[in-house]
Amino acid sequence: MQNSVAKHYLWALGEGIKGCKPGDLIAGRYLVKRDRLLVDTQPEQLPEMPEEIPSVVTPYLRLFAYQLHVPQVYGLVSSQRSKLSGDIWLLENGPILKVTESLMPELADSWKGATAMRQLNWLWQISQLWQPFIAQGVASTLLTPELQRVEGQLVRFLEFQPDRKPPNLSQLGKLWQQWLEDAHPAIANFLRQLCQQMVANQVRNGEQLMGQLDKALAKCGRFYDRHVEIATGTDVGRARAHNEDACYPPSGTVFSGSPGSSACAIVCDGIGGQDGGEIASAEAIAVLRDKLDKMPLHQANWDPLSLTSKLERAACAANDKIAGRNDSEHRQGRQRMGTTLVMALAHIHELYVAHVGDSRAYWITRTGCYQVTLDDDVACREVRLGYSLYRDALEQVAAGALIQALGITSSNTLHPTVQRLPVDEDCVLLLCSDGLSDKDRVEECWETEILPILDGSIGVAAARDRLIEIANTRNGHDNVTVALIHCQAHLRDEGNTTELSIAPLDTPPEPITDTDDLPTDLTDPTILGNGNSEGKTQLVLPDKTKSSFSLLLKIVFLLGLGGVFSYFFIPPVGRAIDTAGESIFGKRGLIKARSTPQKRVESVPSPIQSLETGSFIEIKSSAGGELGKEGESLDLRVAIGELTVKGTVPAGSVLQVTNKQLTPQGNWLELKVCSIPEIVPSNSRKRESNKDFSTVSKSALNPSPAVATPTPSPSPVVKPTGEVEIAKLQAGEIGWIQEQAVVSKVVSNLVFNRTQQGKCVASDSNPNAN
Repeated sequence: MQNSVAKHYLWALGEGIKGCKPGDLIAGRYLVKRDRLLVDTQPEQLPEMPEEIPSVVTPYLRLFAYQLHVPQVYGLVSSQRSKLSGDIWLLENGPILKVTESLMPELADSWKGATAMRQLNWLWQISQLWQPFIAQGVASTLLTPELQRVEGQLVRFLEFQPDRKPPNLSQLGKLWQQWLEDAHPAIANFLRQLCQQMVANQVRNGEQLMGQLDKALAKCGRFYDRHVEIATGTDVGRARAHNEDACYPPSGTVFSGSPGSSACAIVCDGIGGQDGGEIASAEAIAVLRDKLDKMPLHQANWDPLSLTSKLERAACAANDKIAGRNDSEHRQGRQRMGTTLVMALAHIHELYVAHVGDSRAYWITRTGCYQVTLDDDVACREVRLGYSLYRDALEQVAAGALIQALGITSSNTLHPTVQRLPVDEDCVLLLCSDGLSDKDRVEECWETEILPILDGSIGVAAARDRLIEIANTRNGHDNVTVALIHCQAHLRDEGNTTELSIAPLDTPPEPITDTDDLPTDLTDPTILGNGNSEGKTQLVLPDKTKSSFSLLLKIVFLLGLGGVFSYFFIPPVGRAIDTAGESIFGKRGLIKARSTPQKRVESVPSPIQSLETGSFIEIKSSAGGELGKEGESLDLRVAIGELTVKGTVPAGSVLQVTNKQLTPQGNWLELKVCSIPEIVPSNSRKRESNKDFSTVSKSALNPSPAVATPTPSPSPVVKPTGEVEIAKLQAGEIGWIQEQAVVSKVVSNLVFNRTQQGKCVASDSNPNAN
């Protein structure tokens, strides 16, 4: 019976599996149960790993952050080892029902009879994955019904379908139209209109699609009665003299109430030893609580992007408070204190989970236990960059070394992750430090210790105490902190739900002023000055300013009109303006009044809010027209999420967006340098050294997170340096950068000539080509 508990079910890809039948034992290890469904009879042994990562499995690695939906590559069975006609790739964490040893049902088959909110939830998850799948060339998966499986609330994918050519949202809309007949009556009209917008190409990207579905989910969520219970606890453990962990609500208490700012739980695992880690974890919770108290959460002006941004900024504020204290106390290296963070907030119909470090969040429903967060460590980074399979990455010496934690460096290099989980049934969210999560203890005990909360046979306080006991007896090497959030969602009367409708996309909705988006202490310049802290929503000023603003515009227009008249028809005034302009801008920017007028199309720069694949941008020059001025250039990275700077691109350069990928840390853009200006300063700019985040690691002598010295590794770890001269990228080179770090530094021109487009002219058909 012991082996039956340890069974590890896998899904097989590749030519080699085509000749196998049920009952075959592949490579003396993998037993074929059904067509392409295998069980590993030796899960305690590391599977075969490839010497090089082929392109066919790269999308699985780069989409590792979407582990709630996407299977992961378990290992390889080479044709040499199996003696089969080809290699076999094994996928784990797929939509396989272990009890029946069969696949989970298709979304299309489960659609009929599902609640309105469940149907919207499924479509919302698909829309969330559209842009990442497009970026990795596997969006055709979202158009293939047999690959889309469901497990309760979750949409899960069997495998990826590579794109022969990138699909569009019109095709997705046509697929969804096939499900309209069985759509819940409350949302049938809404979905019909949404699909029509998609087919008509009025919905242009995944974010816009998510926005429409978000509004519908919020309306459906109002027909549920919701209640939240939270129990937290922290314990020093069996092997430590003091506790560096901290939690909110305070250890040993139980919260009971409705979703809102009070329905929040925080777990922090301190780094830096006694009088370091415990101070950092306590400081983080104090700052986060203060920020949450100043976030009025109202259902009327609910905006998920705004709230997500606020939570990111709150994490950055906690980071800067700890980092500032480190600096003021002159702490260096191992002496710098820091902390991990995992925080959950229940708001209206959603759970928001914010995360930095390796403390984890697990989502437990009646259908399963799912790890929500991805550890910020070297092993996970290797996978997300496409360099290694996860099980292989775990074998590295520095696999558990943290690449980021609160307080170690400034927020300029911090990337908090904030995820949203729409909730349409009862569930439990577990937050815990690695004192519990190490050695897969949560995966071992969730079914017996946490699942009973959902049927009322055990309370959250008793379950919390039991989990702490398990951590101390089965692990025992570290402090342990646990927070359990029991979310109850009961549909009042589905028959009385109001039928939803949808507003046309070409008529923007009237913006609602959110007082929490107006300047408060959350808009501290030290927070907003970094790429992670910029708000994702525009500031909406009160309507009473409209009349004065309109009057000001009229005055400016009249003054400008008078100035133009004076310039052209009063020669002394014109000469004076020319002289002043030449002294400020140089001769390039002067209007030549005496030259023969020519009809031509002017390139009018306009500010950018978001950038789409294929678009051209120009980096802004300084106010004085000095090309390459420091602060007016872009630093492109070698890969998504990587800290290493590949090179800098000076002001005045023209670039093309060749790829765009949505990650939990925000949108990342792949930019290709089309052309660079001829005039640049001769002295290359120097850049301050990046902090080596890989030095935040698990010490071999002290299993608690601690700052360790870097060890040589073939992995792409950022090396600490002194003042480093950053190379200037040449036309034709590419690199990655976060979208929010770009939009304030570039302008979009209506017309670019072929000279400006430079190296990008011939690459239109293949934007990724160098």
